[in-house]
Amino acid sequence: MTNFLLIHGAMRGAWLWDKLMPLLMKGGANPIAIDLPGHGYRTSEGSFATMSTYIDDVIQFIRKENLKDLVLVGHSMSGIVISKVAEEVPERIKHLVYLAAVVPRNNEALIDLLTKERQEPLSKLHGKVKEVFGTLEQLRPMYFTDLEGDEKEFYLKQLTPQPLAAFFEKTHFRQFPNIDIPKTYILGLKDKSLPPELTVRFAERLGITPIEIDAGHDMMVSRPDEVAKVLLGLA
Repeated sequence: MTNFLLIHGAMRGAWLWDKLMPLLMKGGANPIAIDLPGHGYRTSEGSFATMSTYIDDVIQFIRKENLKDLVLVGHSMSGIVISKVAEEVPERIKHLVYLAAVVPRNNEALIDLLTKERQEPLSKLHGKVKEVFGTLEQLRPMYFTDLEGDEKEFYLKQLTPQPLAAFFEKTHFRQFPNIDIPKTYILGLKDKSLPPELTVRFAERLGITPIEIDAGHDMMVSRPDEVAKVLLGLA
């Protein structure tokens, strides 16, 4: 049985994977979704969380649960998380999956990997606030864009404030992406948060051809069957 460890992106939590997990279990896999510090059920830990906090938390979880032969799936900002985790505990990882996720180079921060339109407002907040969020009106055009009506509103209301420090901490890599672990990139053709022209370049950094799904940024919610099919194919 293949273990999948599912790591959510900014403003999200383990709830993001609720539609996908039953499909993976039905396919014979063992999916595990966790809340990063400051997210989901751990929002009280949030305002001082950094990228290093996230990375260390995932490594500790893997070691505590003695997880091995992991397919490590990172969404959005957690492309940085899974990249560093794989460099630190490569013996426990059998496949890396970047699901509409950033792919960092050495000493890049999350802010460096976003579109210029998203970089500018975040840069203005740097050093002034601990968390970043927005009204539903501000979040609606960017997230859950291929959902409609009540379902879209439900997911938008699950979002929580994002610790801002995680955007600006640079991550040092000794080897990545040159680590001997298979990698898969899945991009959303309708992604408004990390658009295809950006994610295609991320896949190029990994030296692979991306798998395309006709979906927005949160495709595990809007196209769970298609995402499950790809992931189970890796198992």
